[in-house]
Amino acid sequence: MNTIILIAILAALTGLYASVYINRKKRTKTKLVCPLRANCDKVIHSTHSTTFGIPNEILGIGYYALVGILFALMLFNPNVFLSGPVLYALGIFLIGGGLFSIFLVILQATVIRAWCSWCLLSAMSSIVLVITFFSLPLTEMFEMLSEHRTVWIIIHNIGFILGVGTATVSDILFFRFLRDYKITEQEKGTLETLSSIVWAGLAVLFISGLMLYLPAQERLLESSKFLLKLVVVGVITINGIALNLYVSPRLRQLSFDGSKPATHYRRIAFALGGISIISWYTAFVLGSLRRIPMTLEFGVLAYASLLLGVVVGSQLFERLTVSHYKETHPGGVNKKD
Repeated sequence: MNTIILIAILAALTGLYASVYINRKKRTKTKLVCPLRANCDKVIHSTHSTTFGIPNEILGIGYYALVGILFALMLFNPNVFLSGPVLYALGIFLIGGGLFSIFLVILQATVIRAWCSWCLLSAMSSIVLVITFFSLPLTEMFEMLSEHRTVWIIIHNIGFILGVGTATVSDILFFRFLRDYKITEQEKGTLETLSSIVWAGLAVLFISGLMLYLPAQERLLESSKFLLKLVVVGVITINGIALNLYVSPRLRQLSFDGSKPATHYRRIAFALGGISIISWYTAFVLGSLRRIPMTLEFGVLAYASLLLGVVVGSQLFERLTVSHYKETHPGGVNKKD
């Protein structure tokens, strides 16, 4: 037990050191030493280096300092700080921090397109903290989660509302913006803002889903509906990463001018957009049903068939859009497109 807590304290100190180092370099306006020979400065000075106007490293300092203190107190007074209420609050805090760290890593890979060694060290520390936390005795915490199940169901539904609603609005606006056959910088910004809200909804879904899963693990692992829902949420996550990796940085290139890059990214945008909306509604329907009268294998096959149909339909719709553009803009598209 003490070994696990000491590992957690070490992880918290590591994350704290990385956050303090980044903050000191930014305050003194000096270049970071990046051990991986990456572009640390591009990451820490990007538009994604703040959250709600607060620098991410400041949030990291507060996060790791608080977590480190709580784990240290567990060594000296386990009766109080290894109790259900403390573990309950700490668990939510650590899971939220872990998801946020993963999100920032995804941003580095897909949006910023640069890596920061110190940011990755911080993210690794956050993940280690989550792993060590789940190595602690959490029986009391699971009992409290069972008592608060209704609250977590409400929060889970809020996550669905954010995800389904925003994904729907995003698709509607995307096609509305394409009425003039191009995406402007302002329209791109609107779609990226909506994308951030979808990610927030997914984070709420992850956290609340985990809190519902932990006290009922054995029952849920035998549920075809739950396992199928996991598959669908996994597709939503991977599809969201692909949207940020391939589509979001190139929204301005989704023109109908006949260039091959535009054609390629346009088709991907239509396909991934279709997968996103149908997957969110599938997850929402699964979450609304008490049970589904089918095996996991049949459910996955049905879902895969649905995705295939949506992708094919999206490509046909994209072709119809191109045909309409050619009719209304004679000579505006390369005939080879």
